[in-house]
Amino acid sequence: ALPISTRNKEWCRENFVNGRNMTLVSEVRSQLRGICLKLSMPIESSRTDTGNIRQCLAHGLFMNAAELQPDGTYATVDSHQPVAIHPSSVLFHCKPACVIYNELLHTSKCYMRDICLVDADWLYETAPDYFRRKLKTSKN
Repeated sequence: ALPISTRNKEWCRENFVNGRNMTLVSEVRSQLRGICLKLSMPIESSRTDTGNIRQCLAHGLFMNAAELQPDGTYATVDSHQPVAIHPSSVLFHCKPACVIYNELLHTSKCYMRDICLVDADWLYETAPDYFRRKLKTSKN
């Protein structure tokens, strides 16, 4: 693991970023870079275009999808379990139609943590038979 320098720790604190998570990000980035080099893949920045990254996350975490309900709440697509966006999320005050999450935190409510806005069509493309039965906003 790469130790975080004092300067990086200060930056993380000033920008409300978890320093340990940034160390993990650095490790994953290093692993992905090594894989790309091994496979002779070009290494390119996505810059501000996060669509490909979000689509990749949607393909990998499609079973952890939640959909905005007509009453303004969220429910998981798989089991229709009521869930909410965690208050620490930057999307807490937003109401995206469809999100994927990394984990559920059970307190007084069931909160989605580490969420990402996704397009329902991306989920449908990933597993059409599954989402044909589950997703309300998909094209049936």
